[in-house]
Amino acid sequence: MDRKTKRKTELALLCGILGSLCFGVGDWLLGYVDPTPIGENIFYFISAGHGAGYDAWKIVVTLVMAMVGMCFLVPGMTGSAEVARKSGTRKLLRYLFALCAVGWIVIHFGVAVNVLVFSIAERAGGRELAISLSYDMNNVCLLFLYCAYVFVAAALITLIVLILCGKTRLKWTATLFTPAVPMGIISVVSGLLPASPFAYGLSTFCMNGGLIVWFVYLLLHQDTVTEDCTDEF
Repeated sequence: MDRKTKRKTELALLCGILGSLCFGVGDWLLGYVDPTPIGENIFYFISAGHGAGYDAWKIVVTLVMAMVGMCFLVPGMTGSAEVARKSGTRKLLRYLFALCAVGWIVIHFGVAVNVLVFSIAERAGGRELAISLSYDMNNVCLLFLYCAYVFVAAALITLIVLILCGKTRLKWTATLFTPAVPMGIISVVSGLLPASPFAYGLSTFCMNGGLIVWFVYLLLHQDTVTEDCTDEF
C-alpha cells in the first residue's frame, strides 16, 4: 500500500480515537450520577441522579461533544475497514460501520434528550410528572434505540466473524481487541463494583472505551493493517 494511503488510514484511526473520546466525555457526564433506580415505567437509562439536581451544563457539554465527535467517529469507523483483505469485504465493512456510526449517534442523542427532559420536568412539576414524560418518551424512542443497537451489533459481530474466517489481515488474536470484547470487560467490571456514580459512569463509558481500545490496537499494528492487499472480490 502506498505512503499516501497508509497516512490516510492512520489519520482515520486517530480521528476514531478523538471521536470516541468526545462521545466518552459525554457518556461519563451522563452516567456519573446517583445510580439508584426510580421505577419500572421509565426510560431505561434514567436513575435518581438525573432529576432536578442534575446540572444543565452537563447536557450542553454532552450534546456539543457529540456533534464534534461524530465528525471524527464516522471516518474512524469506516477507515478501520481497511483491515479487510479484499475490496468486496472492505465495502461490506464500510457499509456496516457507517450504519454502526448512525446507531452510535442515535443511542447517544436518545439517552441525552431523555435525561434532559426528565431533569427539566422534575424541576418544573416534580417527580411524578418527570416519570410520566419519561414513560411516554420511552414508548416513542424505544423502537429507534432497538434499531440503533442492532446496527451496532451487526457491525461488531461481523468484524469478529471476518477476522476468525481469515478475511482480514489480522490474526485471530485481534478479536480480543475488537470493540465488543473490551466493552464487555468494562461492563462486567462496572457491574462488579459497588453501586456508585463511578461504577455507573464506567458502565456508560464502556461502548466508547471499547472503540478506543480497537483504534489504538490498529494504530499499533499499522504495518499489518496497511500492507499490500488485492482488489479481487
